[in-house]
Amino acid sequence: MKTRTSLVVATGVALAATAGIAPATASGGHSGGKPVVRVIATGLDNPRQLSYDDGHVYVAEAGRGGKKCIGEGPEGETCVGLSSAVTKIYWDGSAWQHHRVVRCLPSGAAPDGGFATGVDGVSALHGELWGIETFAPPEAGVPTTPPWNKLGKLLRVDQGKARIAADVSAVEFKYNPHKASLESNPYAVLALPDGRKIVADAAGNDLVVVSPQGKAKPFTVFPDHDKHEAVPTSLALGPDGNLYVGELNGLTEKPTARVWKVDPWTGKILGWKSGFGPIGGIAFNSSGDLYVSQLFQGVVTKVAHGKRTNVKVPFPAGLAVDPYDGKVYVSAWSVADRDGTVMEGKRTPGGQVWKILGF
Repeated sequence: MKTRTSLVVATGVALAATAGIAPATASGGHSGGKPVVRVIATGLDNPRQLSYDDGHVYVAEAGRGGKKCIGEGPEGETCVGLSSAVTKIYWDGSAWQHHRVVRCLPSGAAPDGGFATGVDGVSALHGELWGIETFAPPEAGVPTTPPWNKLGKLLRVDQGKARIAADVSAVEFKYNPHKASLESNPYAVLALPDGRKIVADAAGNDLVVVSPQGKAKPFTVFPDHDKHEAVPTSLALGPDGNLYVGELNGLTEKPTARVWKVDPWTGKILGWKSGFGPIGGIAFNSSGDLYVSQLFQGVVTKVAHGKRTNVKVPFPAGLAVDPYDGKVYVSAWSVADRDGTVMEGKRTPGGQVWKILGF
C-alpha cells in the first residue's frame, strides 16, 4: 500500500515528541465544571471518522492490515488484509453496544496493526450510510481483484454489503487539481441533504463532489500555507449551511492547521480559523460551537464565542455531536488496533470511542 496514511507521512515526526502527553483519562476547562467522559466502545481497529444519525453513532474502522506485507519505505513495511469495517454504536436501554455493519474491507497497517488506513471516513444521513476507502496503486503490490477494487472509491453501505458508488481517486488522476504531485488518499466523506457527497482527498489536497448519480468531479483545491500542504482530513456542515474542512497542515509544535469555511454549492473558500495542531476531526453543535480534534496534541478543542477550551483525549480523530442533547462523541486511541500499538516502548490501549458530557 502506497502509505499507511497521509496522516503518518505528514506528521510522523510529531509522534515521538507527543506520544507521552495524551492521558488515558480526560479532563479539561469548562466554565460550568469539568467535562465527564465515558468510554462507550472498545476493541476497535484504528477508529477514525464518526457520524451521528437517528440515535446511532457510526465509526469508520481503518482496520489492522493483514499478513501480506509489502514495501520498505521510511515507515517500514505495510501489511495488508481485509480487516477494515464500519461499526454502529448504540444504546440498547441498559448499556452501550456496537457491531460491525460491514466488514472485510481493504486495510493496510504497520506489522503490529497500528497506524492503519482503510475505510477512514463514514457519513450517515436519514438512514443512508456511506464510507470512503483509501487508495493504493497496483504497483505497490496490493491485490487488484475484488474486494480490493474498492480502493479509492466511495462506498454505499447497505444490508451488510459495501457497493461502489463512485470512483473518487480517478478525479485526482484525471485532473490533478493541486498539481504538486499525483497521489490520492480519500479520507473523509460527508453526505449533504441534497444527495451530493463531499469527499476530502488528503493526499490530493482537495475536495471532490459526487453527484446523486455517482459522477465525481473536482470541487475545492486548498492552497499550501506555512510551508506545508493542507492535507484535508475532516468535514462538517455548519448550522450556517456552510461546509467546514479540517486539515493536517503542520506539526504539533507549530499549530498552523486550519478549519476552512467553504461554500457548499460552489466550492469557493470563504475563510478559515487557524492556530490548531494537526486536525483529525471536526463537528458542530446546534448552537454553532465548533469542536476540533487536535490529533497529536491529545485534545478536543471547543471554539465558542471566541474562546477555546480543551478536553484531553488520547489521539482523538473523528467527532460527532448529538443534535438533540449536545453530547460529543470522539474516536480515541485512533492510531491503534484493538490490541493497541507500541509507542515509546509501551503498548497503548486499543481503539475506542468516548462520549463527553458537559462540554
